[in-house]
Amino acid sequence: MIHCQAGHGTLESMQAFWKTKGWNAPGYHTWVNYDGTREKLTNYEDITNGVKGFNIQCINICYRGGVQRENVTKALDTRTVAQKSALLEEIFDAINWLTENGKDCTVDLMILGHRDFSKDLNKSGTIEPWERIKECPSFDAIPEYNWLTISAENPPSKQLLPHNR
Repeated sequence: MIHCQAGHGTLESMQAFWKTKGWNAPGYHTWVNYDGTREKLTNYEDITNGVKGFNIQCINICYRGGVQRENVTKALDTRTVAQKSALLEEIFDAINWLTENGKDCTVDLMILGHRDFSKDLNKSGTIEPWERIKECPSFDAIPEYNWLTISAENPPSKQLLPHNR
């Protein structure tokens, strides 16, 4: 699962925000700073607070930014070249970890943005901008990363089922 911070604060300020929400676990497994530095916040096997109802089955990766600096209520793909590279490295690390831990990534892998968990209210088969619960990650993760997940064995029509976490 790809997320944006929806702000430009430090990692420490984001972690302090999680505490105000009463979270015992972090929101993400990894956070990527502007310079591409990847901060591991918890192990992949740990459950984080990335997407309510789906956390038990997601690895949550977040990058710093995702909104305009002048108006943080407006989504904007602010990823730097270093962040784009680091996000891809983190995805590869997650795929390797999944494979090493018995997951068949030719069948079980989907790379989505948080916004892709919005409901398709008009049943068009596409989550349109007006249907999104949030803009996160401020770019469309599905087409950006689908080259990693689409194959004859892994069609794009797979569906996730929500869990209680």
